[in-house]
Amino acid sequence: MFGLLVKAASFKRWNGVLLLVIELPDGSPGTIRADATDVLGSVEADGPVVVLDAEGLRRLRSLVAVLLRAGR
Repeated sequence: MFGLLVKAASFKRWNGVLLLVIELPDGSPGTIRADATDVLGSVEADGPVVVLDAEGLRRLRSLVAVLLRAGR
């Protein structure tokens, strides 16, 4: 499908990976990793980039709570 223009319908996240839901030429839905497309434009980070999923955010919150309790 390289170079083919398809209709983008929505985004979804699966196992922490952002997917683009597309309409295939036969009309059926398909998914492709969003970072394999130019749908988000070309964004270059100035430095390290960290993305937390829901589980990572929960673990970070728990760690901060433990550190706050230890500091009292």
